Amino acid sequence: MKYENAKDILPANLLEEVQKYAEGKLIYIPKSEKPKGWGEASGYRSKLNKRNAAICSRYSAGQSIMEIAEEFFLSPETIKKLVYGKKVNLPMFSPSINSAEQYASAGMGEEWVRAYLSSMDESMPDISDFFMSELVRIPIRFIETASSVESADDSTSFLEVPLIVIYDNKTFSAPYQPRYLNYLKGEKRNSHYAFVFARNSEYNFFWNNYGKHFQR
Repeated sequence: MKYENAKDILPANLLEEVQKYAEGKLIYIPKSEKPKGWGEASGYRSKLNKRNAAICSRYSAGQSIMEIAEEFFLSPETIKKLVYGKKVNLPMFSPSINSAEQYASAGMGEEWVRAYLSSMDESMPDISDFFMSELVRIPIRFIETASSVESADDSTSFLEVPLIVIYDNKTFSAPYQPRYLNYLKGEKRNSHYAFVFARNSEYNFFWNNYGKHFQR
């Protein structure tokens, strides 16, 4: 590192202040901030990392290279490079609250829901029609029970997973997990973890009337 005389680069009044604390000493003055890498300032790198993680998640869930390429508007060669060569930090998926929390913390809650529903041979709600919440705790009393679904008996055991809740026509429902909802109500649970999908046209009503009841 090149030596510089403070007298040559500092204003006289500032030099006098520095001399009070370090006269005759060699001091190192660090840079005020580490230079940001490519795409960090704009947030593009973060978006790209999430996209790449989502691609790897889809591939590990069984989607083909061509299906993924069509969905993300990328060439098959680009998808192959990502899933075969590049190491992407991806939370470990499992049908559990802990796994859902890890995905949500990485900003990939939607991917956890997609993988979970895929494991049940169910399709993801159309994200263009719905707003999806973060992982929250929702009061169980809000969610209507389907009358046509039998209650879980005492011997039934369920894995502890978040509910996938749909808010539509000013009503909360759990269409993918009706028996699990009955089980939670039978256990007298006050609240439970959930990803909530609120229809875009009802979002303002949904948030203004229920948002304060959700906990993270």
